[in-house]
Amino acid sequence: MDEEQFGQALTDLVRGKPATLDAYFHAVEADVQIGSTSAKCHFHCINLDGNGRPRIDALVKHLIGHVIDYAIPRKKIKEALRFQEETGSTYKHTMLLLQAMGLFSRLGKSGEGGELILFLLAERFLGLPQLICKMNLKTSTQMHYHGADGLHVGVNDQTKRLCLYWGESKLYGDVTSAVYQCMKSLAPLLLGVGGLGGPDERDLQLLGQYMNVDDPELEAALKSFLDPDDPAFNCVEYCGICLVGFDYDKYPSAPNKATISDVKKAIAGEVAKWQETVGKRLAEEKIDSFSVHVFLIPFPSVEEFRASFKSAMSPNDDNA
Repeated sequence: MDEEQFGQALTDLVRGKPATLDAYFHAVEADVQIGSTSAKCHFHCINLDGNGRPRIDALVKHLIGHVIDYAIPRKKIKEALRFQEETGSTYKHTMLLLQAMGLFSRLGKSGEGGELILFLLAERFLGLPQLICKMNLKTSTQMHYHGADGLHVGVNDQTKRLCLYWGESKLYGDVTSAVYQCMKSLAPLLLGVGGLGGPDERDLQLLGQYMNVDDPELEAALKSFLDPDDPAFNCVEYCGICLVGFDYDKYPSAPNKATISDVKKAIAGEVAKWQETVGKRLAEEKIDSFSVHVFLIPFPSVEEFRASFKSAMSPNDDNA
């Protein structure tokens, strides 16, 4: 597989249309370079409907429509497609949906809704395909998967090196806390150098066994790059993708009180301050030289989003 074929094969892994996210997330500013770092910020807000109401529940519904893509390996999805072509039945698709929804946590403080948003932003906005279905590796819904919140892959346009993107998602009431916790979790992954017991070791091992790729030739090429014992591993760059979600009180609290332009204008006035917070944290964690995409998304209430997502994922749960 030559360089051009390799790049096209990665592009072909990306699913869905980027424009569909525009219905739920309104871009404020994108590709904002963070000072002298190698990181970029992308500022979005939750979109409003025609009566000026934040589309939180609609966003949750949209997210649920992607749980199979997020949680189920491509090979199983292809098997379901073949079954439908052969029989005309969507039975196996329905079983995959039930399986995917059953993998999500029932814990009240779960951040898996944010992780699903991170997955969509990585694939749709950045064009970086998912490399492993971590949800499929869980052994219990009463626990979270240990390791990165997501693993995606791409190619550096300048160096032509393979880029392994470690994903981290944090939803907090306060932006400073959200940024702090996100960078604190991301730093050990980026700074890992493949040592015994390193924070990146287990995920790299899992990639060798459970890579979410359905093209044998591409899978073989990726495995050579991501095998620490292969010289090709020396051409892999560690990069990061972050979702930082937090409460923001400038959303309208009642219908027909504000427009998306009003919300966007308010957020635009905060961008410089939030950008400075991210830059400072990157430097303090000593990861300012790494390529990192940071999505900052203010929510009307992260707890309301979390509750809406949990309720939709487990509608018969009395504690939802």
